[in-house]
Amino acid sequence: MPKRSEKRDAAKAEYLARKGRGELVDLRELAEGLGVNYQTLRNWKSADEWEKAEPKKKRGGQPGNRNSAGHKNAAGSHKGAPAGNHNAEKDGAYSTIFFDALSEAERELVMNTPVGSRAALEHEMQILKFREHRILTKIIEYEQAPEDELYLNSVLDMRQPAGRGDKKIDGARQQMGMYSKDSAFARVLKLQDALYKVQGRIAKIADSLRALEENEKRLELEKKRLEILRMRATGVVETPDPETGEDAAAFMLCGAKAVMVGTANFTDPFACPRIIRELDAYCDRQKVQRAQELVGTLAEY
Repeated sequence: MPKRSEKRDAAKAEYLARKGRGELVDLRELAEGLGVNYQTLRNWKSADEWEKAEPKKKRGGQPGNRNSAGHKNAAGSHKGAPAGNHNAEKDGAYSTIFFDALSEAERELVMNTPVGSRAALEHEMQILKFREHRILTKIIEYEQAPEDELYLNSVLDMRQPAGRGDKKIDGARQQMGMYSKDSAFARVLKLQDALYKVQGRIAKIADSLRALEENEKRLELEKKRLEILRMRATGVVETPDPETGEDAAAFMLCGAKAVMVGTANFTDPFACPRIIRELDAYCDRQKVQRAQELVGTLAEY
């Protein structure tokens, strides 16, 4: 078996090195540089599958290219457009929003926009009701317009170059203009379609608000149910602060094993000892030896 030529491996290595640098490889020039036959070099390239060993190209400009040589951005530098620029913006509907780039009015709008569930739904409902009012107003306006009234919808100018060769002049001359117009009836149909969409959204928001209100009521009822279960289990009834010993006795007669005195202490620092004295006096009048005997006695009757 003949010995493999060292130039064969050297040719492949040089080929791949140039490809890695993004250069175009001239096989004839490479063959002459290595001192081998051009056809022999092509046979090596095919047999050893040099293309499969080539480095994969990345998207965008390749290493060593000079695509932007001599070009400057709007600021007159070679560093590219500044962050947050709008150079590629079309209509702005899908533009990325940078808070620092907003105007004062836009910042105020963002800061005042409600974020809570109910507040956000009510805010959107107000906007939709305003849109509904404007659409209805326009529908009435078009319905009251004369039947033969037409409204400009779009304008299309068709132009041609102004001459050729020696007859060419600067600019272009208009050849034909096409105007699209709508009748009042056609505009009413479009507005009605938009109105149906707005009203559909209003109905969905109304359902969401209704469901939110029902959930809030259900949650409130559940809290009350749990509070009743807690009072039954502990015997502690949370009621408005008793102001007198007779108030405390009334709570205990209803089943309270303990009576909490809270905010009454703010208006009368001696409310607790006073209520205890009045409760003892009440028990003496009712000939009850211990206040604990009052608990739940009202339910027995």
